[in-house]
Amino acid sequence: MTSGNGHAIGAFIATACQRIIPPDVLDAARLCLADWMGVAIGASDEPAGRIVRETVAQWRSTGRASLLFGGTAAAPFAALANGTLAHCLDFDDTYVDAVTHTSAPVWAATFALGEEIDATETDMLRAFVTGFEVAARVGHGLGQGVTARGWHSTGVFGRIGAASAAATLLDLDAERALNAVALAATQTGGLTGSFGTMAKPFHAGKAAMDGVLSAQLAAGGFTGAIGLLDPGGGLDNAVIQDRSLTMTPVAFTDWRILRNSFKPYAACHLIHPAIDAARALRADGLSPDAIRTARADVGALALQVTGGGDGSPDTALAGKFDLRYCVALALHGRAVSAADFREPWALEPDIAATASRIAVFNHPEMGFASAGMAIDTAGGTLRAHVPVAKGHPGNPMAWDDMDAKFAGLVTPAFGNRTGMMFDLLRRFGDGAVLAETRGLLAELSQ
Repeated sequence: MTSGNGHAIGAFIATACQRIIPPDVLDAARLCLADWMGVAIGASDEPAGRIVRETVAQWRSTGRASLLFGGTAAAPFAALANGTLAHCLDFDDTYVDAVTHTSAPVWAATFALGEEIDATETDMLRAFVTGFEVAARVGHGLGQGVTARGWHSTGVFGRIGAASAAATLLDLDAERALNAVALAATQTGGLTGSFGTMAKPFHAGKAAMDGVLSAQLAAGGFTGAIGLLDPGGGLDNAVIQDRSLTMTPVAFTDWRILRNSFKPYAACHLIHPAIDAARALRADGLSPDAIRTARADVGALALQVTGGGDGSPDTALAGKFDLRYCVALALHGRAVSAADFREPWALEPDIAATASRIAVFNHPEMGFASAGMAIDTAGGTLRAHVPVAKGHPGNPMAWDDMDAKFAGLVTPAFGNRTGMMFDLLRRFGDGAVLAETRGLLAELSQ
């Protein structure tokens, strides 16, 4: 065993069953579950989710894990299908300090393996929290650097979180748990160059699948390089090859899940502050026709990842990563919801015209959750500043906000039973929820 981060992570996983988890942390895990389930069900018509689901079905695996929208499969394959679905809309949560969509892979792995081994709801909540906390710490301080260098953090840290959750469910000892995490780390993948394509949600699904597989292999005695997660131990040097950043020492002294962020908009999280700024100006009475020029001031990472589009994306997927286009939607009073990115999709000329008048700049005072906007009109310049975008710590989404988001996503599939599903997820852990939830999910395939 290593004496660095690996030791702390292995011990944290191995002692999960002995840990008392505070009520607010369990409630945060349920909020993550409701968000995960909502965005996955809401992606029913997404080609990426359908193709992965159909491919998994062709494998004809035997297992008890539910495939959303049809049948069951072995846990790794269900995790692949459901994890991909959960990221198709790019509407799932983000742990900003690691720039990672954590719930998509971690809940997909937890739910699939939990069903497979007949885990209790309490076991599944505990496993998810464990996976979230490990992913958050491994990715802390590295997320923006990893993203800036072309890696998708969800494919890096989400994979480790999924393995940690799966290892918790399998009740692995510290050594085998560490090997599970090491096996996940060596499968790191996902490139930001794939953003705006079907490959991006596939990153989340594959992370979930690899997490389950890694824990199952480790349970059988399979080993990996257990020092990979130590500072300078291999993973950080691989994804940050200029060695300007290294993994920080891991200490489980607080609950990082309480600093999770949820998306009110179905677009890249980096665009959300600018959308909020645009919505604020719209609320003050600004008409798109009055805009002469507009300037969006954003953080460096937002400019790098989302500022390259010209406001006239070719596909709905590309539109989610085009800051000019998303801001233009908001200026036209659109909700920037999943409905704005449905296929079949066509570029709206009036939205594109507004987007063409928007310039995007990096401002040194702006970060992941902040943005500013200045719009020139015949009557003068209008300004808005968003210090903390909606959904982030300091401006969080609560259960009422999640209820509205969930309803918008799930009602097309469940109709008047949407509220029943939401209430079940909010009570997950009571002991009688999982069976009813599976029963409702089974209706999706009918």
